[in-house]
Amino acid sequence: MTKDWHKCIECKPYLISIIIPVYNCEKYIKECVLSAINQSVKDDVEVIVIDDGSTDGTLNIIKDIPDITVLVKPNGGTASALNTGIRNAKGDWIHWLSADDVLYNNAVEVMLHTIEKTENNQNYIFYSHYDIIDENSTIIDQFLEPISRNGRTREERFTELKGNYYGNGSSSMIHRSVFDKIKFDETLGHSEDYDFMLHAMSIGMDMKLVDKKTLMYRRHKDQLTNRFGGSLNGMILDRYR
Repeated sequence: MTKDWHKCIECKPYLISIIIPVYNCEKYIKECVLSAINQSVKDDVEVIVIDDGSTDGTLNIIKDIPDITVLVKPNGGTASALNTGIRNAKGDWIHWLSADDVLYNNAVEVMLHTIEKTENNQNYIFYSHYDIIDENSTIIDQFLEPISRNGRTREERFTELKGNYYGNGSSSMIHRSVFDKIKFDETLGHSEDYDFMLHAMSIGMDMKLVDKKTLMYRRHKDQLTNRFGGSLNGMILDRYR
C-alpha cells in the first residue's frame, strides 16, 4: 500500500457500510463486530448490526459495543436482515459480514485499493481470498481463489458460477446502486448469497477477485453451511439456466 494512494482514499467520498446480520451468535458476535470497527480506514466505515430476533444473549452483547448502529427486527432470516441493514446504510459501498466471521484490520483498505483501480467498478461484486478458522479463532486452513479467473470473459465467469459457487459473501464489497436493482431473496432460508451473485450476473454485472486475504471465515458445527450445505442450489440454478 503506497502512502500516496492512502492520501487519495482520504480525499475521495468513500464511505463503507459493513452490514452484520446476526441470529443467536453470542459466542462469536463480539469478535466479529470489533473486527469491523477496528479497520485501518475506520473513519470511512460505519458498522450496522441487525439482530434478527435472537433469543440468546446476542442483543445484550451488541448493545454494549460503542460506535455501531444496532437494528432489531423479528426473525425473518439472513436475507431479510441484510436487506434491512442495506436500507438503513449510508455508505457508497456495502460490505456484508457474517456474524461468526472476522475481518482482517486492513480488509476494507485492501478492497478499496482494487476498487479504485477498476474501471466501471460499480458494475462488479468484489470478493477476496480468506483464511479458515475454527471455533477458537485458530487458523486451520486457507482458501485461495484462482486469480486466472480475472483474465476470463464475463460470460466465462458466469458459466463457471452456474456450475460451481465461488466467492464468499463475507468477503464481498458491492456498490449500493446495485441494491436499487436487486435485493437478497427473503424467501430463501439460506444460500441467499449464491442467488444474489447469479442474479447480479444475469443482469449484466460481473465479479472480480481481490488478490489478497481479507477475511477469517469460521467453520463450526452450528453454521448454516454445515446444517444445510447446498441443498437449495439446484432450485436456485433453475432460475438462471
